[in-house]
Amino acid sequence: MTAETTPHLRPLRSVEILDQAVRLYRQNFWKFVGIIGVVQIPITVLTILTAFLQLPTTIEMQRTGLPVSPSPSTIFGPEYYLGIGAGCLLALIAFVLVQGIATAALTRAIADHYLGQSVSFVDAYRKVGKSWGRLIGTILLAGLINLLLTLWFIVPCIGWVTGIGIFLFYSQAIIPLAIPVVVLEGKTGYPTIRRGWDLTRRRFWWVAGFVAILYLFNQLVVGGPSFLISLLFQFAQDTLSESIGTAGAFVLQTISETLTSLFTSLLYLPLQLTCMTLLYFDLRVRTEGFDLALLADSAIGEEVDVDAIMEQAPPAESTGLVTWPELGYFALLSLGVVAIVAILYTLLGGLVLATMGAAGGL
Repeated sequence: MTAETTPHLRPLRSVEILDQAVRLYRQNFWKFVGIIGVVQIPITVLTILTAFLQLPTTIEMQRTGLPVSPSPSTIFGPEYYLGIGAGCLLALIAFVLVQGIATAALTRAIADHYLGQSVSFVDAYRKVGKSWGRLIGTILLAGLINLLLTLWFIVPCIGWVTGIGIFLFYSQAIIPLAIPVVVLEGKTGYPTIRRGWDLTRRRFWWVAGFVAILYLFNQLVVGGPSFLISLLFQFAQDTLSESIGTAGAFVLQTISETLTSLFTSLLYLPLQLTCMTLLYFDLRVRTEGFDLALLADSAIGEEVDVDAIMEQAPPAESTGLVTWPELGYFALLSLGVVAIVAILYTLLGGLVLATMGAAGGL
C-alpha cells in the first residue's frame, strides 16, 4: 500500500458502520458470498443426503402398511447408524472448513477491501496461511469458556444478577470480535479472548447496542424464514401426507428447511463478519490510534506495511479481568434483558388470551 492509496480512517457512529458494511457487502457481494458458499453448499448437499439415511423407519412402515410396533433392531438398522456417523463426520468437516478456513478467508478479504487493497477470491484463501488453525483453536477454547460461564449462574447473588449479561456480552460481542483479532493480529487462544474483551470494554454500552442490532437483524433474516417454513409445513402436513405420503412430506420438509437455512446463512454471515470487522477497526481507531499509525507510515513516502501495523497491538489491560463497575454494567444488562423478555411474554400472553376470547365469542 502506497501513500496515495492509504485509507483515511476515522471514528464512526453505529449507523455509519452499518452503512459502510452494507456498501462494502454490496460491492463485493458475489466474492464474499462465494468465499463461504464454495465450502458450505457442498457440505449442505451432503448433509441432506445423509439425513435420508436417518429417515425414521416408522414413516416407511406407515407407508407400506407394516406393523406399527416393530422390534428396535428393525427401527435402528445399519443405515440409521451410518447416517449418524456420516452426520457427525460432516459436522466436523463443516466446522473446520466453514468456521475455520472460510471464515478466516472472508475476514481477510473484508479487511483488505476496507483498507483499499483489492483481493481476489483465490488470494483471500491464499492469504489465510495458518490463521485458520489458530481460529479453530480459539473457537474451541471460546466454547469451553462459554460452558464454564454457565457455572457463574449458580454463584449466589452476584452470579444470579450478572450471569445473563456476562453470557450474552461474551457470546455476542467478544467471541465474534475475536475472529478479526486472530486473522489480522496473529493471536491465538486465551490472548485472543482477552484482546476481544479489552477492545469491547472500552466502549461497553456502545458495543452492546451495536451487537443487539445485529442480533435482531439475524433473527429476522435467518430465523424468520426458517420459522415461516416450519409453520407452513405444520399447517399443510395433513394435505401433503395425503398427496405425496408421510415419507414424501417428511423429505420435502427436510429439504425445504435445509435449503432455506443455507440461503439465509449465505446472505447474512458475510454481512455479520463485515460489520464485526469494521467494528474491530473502529475500536482500534478510537482507542489505539490505528488511523494515525497508517498516516505516520504513509507520510514517510515508503510502502505502508498494513499487516505489520495491524499486528502491533498493545498489551492486555492492566486493570484486571473485570472491575466492579463492569460487574455493575453486566448487572444492568441482565436486568434490561429480563425486563424486555418479561414485557414481550406479557404482550404475547395478552395477544393469545385476546385471540382465544375472540374465538370463544364466535
